[in-house]
Amino acid sequence: MSSSGVREWHTPSPLDFAVEWQRAAEEAGGSRVLSRSIVRTMYMESPGSGTVDVLRLDDDALVNVVNCVPPRMARWAYLTDEPLIMLRASLACDVTFRYGGRSPMIFNRPEVVLACMPKGLPVTVDIAGGSRQQGIVGIFRSSSFAARYGLEGEDLPEEVRDALADEAAIGRIASFPVDHRVAALIADTLDTRLHGELRVVQVAGRVAELAAFALDAMWTQPHLRGTALHLRRDLDLAQAAMARLDRDYRRPPLFADLAKELGTNQNKLKAVFKEAFGITMADYCLERRVREAQLLLLEASLTIAQIAERVGYEHQSSFAAAFRDRVGMTPRAYRQHRAPLSLPLPARGVRE
Repeated sequence: MSSSGVREWHTPSPLDFAVEWQRAAEEAGGSRVLSRSIVRTMYMESPGSGTVDVLRLDDDALVNVVNCVPPRMARWAYLTDEPLIMLRASLACDVTFRYGGRSPMIFNRPEVVLACMPKGLPVTVDIAGGSRQQGIVGIFRSSSFAARYGLEGEDLPEEVRDALADEAAIGRIASFPVDHRVAALIADTLDTRLHGELRVVQVAGRVAELAAFALDAMWTQPHLRGTALHLRRDLDLAQAAMARLDRDYRRPPLFADLAKELGTNQNKLKAVFKEAFGITMADYCLERRVREAQLLLLEASLTIAQIAERVGYEHQSSFAAAFRDRVGMTPRAYRQHRAPLSLPLPARGVRE
């Protein structure tokens, strides 16, 4: 425990299962070895609740199944001697990754993220206390990530191929909002009735499905392609437009006005934005609204009408229709699918 009250843990690698067992046993005052490949941490100290299961898939992969409210902030520090790939699928989280002195990566919304953890660079992970953490986090050796799923270079998006070949690669490769299918997959994994090594078999399958979702989404859903635009000024123009829409997506400017503001014409701006990100500016604003609405629905502190207004809709019916079209369920059904974040989580029982 540091002088600031933050609980700190230093381990050589997030793949070091034995050390992760020890950390889990000491961190919350309650832990159980469920099988030869699973250890469970139980948060029993108020205001904490819930559990984290650490599962070893093999020597190349480790998975955390997280469904808890930690009672206080925790800090984990790693210094790995090999590059790693992280796959996160979260319904709720409040976690920050810091790589040396570089800008942090912040995870605080429902999303699926594929990211790099570089070789030889100190990594600090801050996990907020008192906040709901729900999701699945897989850590893989970069050198064997593709092979474990029988994939070859042609099966991987260019960004993934580049990241796997670069031992110094840092940060997000890609991220995507959680839709109803991924939300159901995560929820069912959290609530499973399977125990022991059968749970390891199940989680291995679920993580493989999430990896397939992330890789497929990189082929088919919007992300920055980087090399798609040959002129640097066009890429800069697209990025400037995205920054403005990120800031003002609730009340986006008229695209003609935005183009004038950026020193170009509307047709040019629309074309370079679509080429860079694979999505129109109108669809991007809608996507951002829905992503923000997902987070607000899980927080359970606002009514659906208030959320509709918060993300830029004058009428709740218009918001509900747009949300259903994007997510596949109504805002009310999405909220009911997961327990409100303000409710405490019981520590799940363990079958002897």
